[in-house]
Amino acid sequence: MLADHQEYDVVVTAVTRAGIAFHADGHGGFIDWIRHPSWRSNTPRAAVGDRTHAVVLDATRTPPRFNALPSDIRTARSLHHTKPLTRLCPPPSHGRTVDRATAEESLGTALPADYKRLVEQYDGRLFVGIHWLLEPGCPDALYDLVAQTAEHEEILTKLWEASEDKPSELHENDVRLVPWGYVEGAGHFLYWLVRPDAEPEEWTVLLNEGRDPLWEAHPMSCSQFLLEVVAGTTTSFYFTGINDIVDPEDRTRFIPNSQILKR
Repeated sequence: MLADHQEYDVVVTAVTRAGIAFHADGHGGFIDWIRHPSWRSNTPRAAVGDRTHAVVLDATRTPPRFNALPSDIRTARSLHHTKPLTRLCPPPSHGRTVDRATAEESLGTALPADYKRLVEQYDGRLFVGIHWLLEPGCPDALYDLVAQTAEHEEILTKLWEASEDKPSELHENDVRLVPWGYVEGAGHFLYWLVRPDAEPEEWTVLLNEGRDPLWEAHPMSCSQFLLEVVAGTTTSFYFTGINDIVDPEDRTRFIPNSQILKR
């Protein structure tokens, strides 16, 4: 059965004025021309028999709609880990509207699609009893995405000027760090490594020990990192012993910032 965000290599069976019909793993599907790379680039239009990589856009339509734009495939791929995370820890019945445009304007960069999905579904939250998801517009600056970005740019600049060693990833030109998570008690911060030539869905997660100049790099999305922490499959040194400090019942219990911060 097809499901949204699944990826397939499809074989084109017909080309129409509206788009492309094809077979994908025994199922029929359709790509509107505006969802095909040839609409926006010099990519040749598809022909019968061509193989195309595409992602399910809407499995409920007849025929199911697919998307072959590389940017949208990357976005869908970044959302792969949000659904299993919500299965482990169901979000509240009512999400919230996030002013992400203002946050992105303040940061000077777009934000990853999976992060925006998590904030919309969960609000800012305390995961596994210790892991905060920073959010735009939080009334407490310690847990606000934009406020923490500005604060940590200043803190890290002073550390580099004091000759503290940078992680090797920061020796590239024009890279910057944007924090998205904070570990209560331990003081660890989780950052995205923002590269000017990389899409937000391709950013690496960097963990800084907070009180020491030690770093970990995890080439994955923030939702995958959170999922692995919650599921107990993480390879992060700082979370592999989480069962020793977190009550098992807290592993999948999520508390909204609004409840903790009484807003």
